[in-house]
Amino acid sequence: MIARNCKVLVGLIAFCPLLSFADCNQFTLKHSVDGSQLWQDFSYLASDETQGRKTGSSGSVLAQDYLVKRFSDIGLQSFTKEKDYRLPFRYELTFSHVDGINIAGYLKGQSKPDEFIVISAHYDHIGMRGSRIFNGADDNASGVSALLAIAQQVSQFGSEHSVIFLATDAEEKGLYGSKAFVQNPPVELANIKYNLNLDMVSQNQGKNRLYVSGARYHAAFKPVVETAIEQAGLCLVNQHRRNQRGYAMAMGPDWRKASDHASFAEADIPYLFVGVSEHSYYHSEKDTVDKVDPIFFQAAVETSLSLFTLMDRIEGDE
Repeated sequence: MIARNCKVLVGLIAFCPLLSFADCNQFTLKHSVDGSQLWQDFSYLASDETQGRKTGSSGSVLAQDYLVKRFSDIGLQSFTKEKDYRLPFRYELTFSHVDGINIAGYLKGQSKPDEFIVISAHYDHIGMRGSRIFNGADDNASGVSALLAIAQQVSQFGSEHSVIFLATDAEEKGLYGSKAFVQNPPVELANIKYNLNLDMVSQNQGKNRLYVSGARYHAAFKPVVETAIEQAGLCLVNQHRRNQRGYAMAMGPDWRKASDHASFAEADIPYLFVGVSEHSYYHSEKDTVDKVDPIFFQAAVETSLSLFTLMDRIEGDE
């Protein structure tokens, strides 16, 4: 595996003395997730039928219905009396408001049932422009499909912490779904220990690298990332480029604020953020399922599962 030849230097940036990033082109599958189900979930959520899943659209409702059924099939518990996993919220605009729907379920932990890890991924995208569909395969049908795959594994094998699986709405508009969750959580906010946020985990576009950010802001995550780099079946790099030491801060997006993990960070909840880097399909009609390498995608999901498992096993973190 590529990652086994990498060393972790100061700041936990992956450094490969024998291989350049361009050589990160080998993937090893552990088959720790159901690849067939993963692709089925991914293909539906990014299909033309869901019409880009814009908040408030009919395509969004179809995506919600699909997620509710999958949550139920997996065996997640609901926070609502209706047991439909939907957590409505509203955000205000200048002269109006928008209603969104988060989808959330949970599984009880074995040794730490009163402490929660939130695994988050936004299911909304930018919808349609005229007859043009912006399917949002990588952004972020991929992260939600990964969330479902991890939920299936936790349902089957259990976890130490209780785990909330949160599919957020209105992320594209300004992280409104995750902000609403943090402002009105279904459990005590103080009992939420960590956030693992999955956003854009499928599109390698020839770069063949997956990034994980957030470890430099929380000491307990450093060995988690070190071990995940060693175990990864792909080239896992610590810190998205903008957060890496020596990289010009004026270049590219600010990954610390780029997705729903920013809402948890604002509430002083430590996070790890998993995703690929910028690519030319971002927010374009080309972000479709057929552009994704299924082996890279499954390896990325398996690496995300590994990060969760290591996070779940942290001991004595205060």
